[in-house]
Amino acid sequence: MEATVEQPIEYEDEKMSSLNHSELQSRLAFLFMSAYRQQYSIFTELDLEFASGKTRPDLCIFPKRQINWMTDEIIVHDVPLVTIEILSPEQSLNSLIERIYQKHFPAGVKTVWLIVPSLQIVSILLPNRQQLNFTEGLIADPETGLQLNLADIFEG
Repeated sequence: MEATVEQPIEYEDEKMSSLNHSELQSRLAFLFMSAYRQQYSIFTELDLEFASGKTRPDLCIFPKRQINWMTDEIIVHDVPLVTIEILSPEQSLNSLIERIYQKHFPAGVKTVWLIVPSLQIVSILLPNRQQLNFTEGLIADPETGLQLNLADIFEG
């Protein structure tokens, strides 16, 4: 019996990373893991495939999942509660927002945190196109209760 291997997902708008992008991705993973590790599972660069399409957010937050180190998933079909997208220098804001509303929300994602590093803004997007913008203080997700301090994310 021949084993089959799932092919990696190819994306039409593959983004290039950068130093600041990578730093933010690492910080966010650390901050969420430090505060919410008992309640949630936090993943970076996870390939997701939904009926609405394929996507690879910078971070995904799921209800706590039990990890089985004996088996692995190349492409995950479960829907995260939250996805986090960090705008890359070469990425179009419009195309990123379009992808969020065409792929993330139709799949059932509750909220998407959209981070614009150069402006030090975190926006929480909701499926009904409501948007909460944070430029200082405590970032509070109205759907999940997740909270982070903006100063911790963009600390010098």
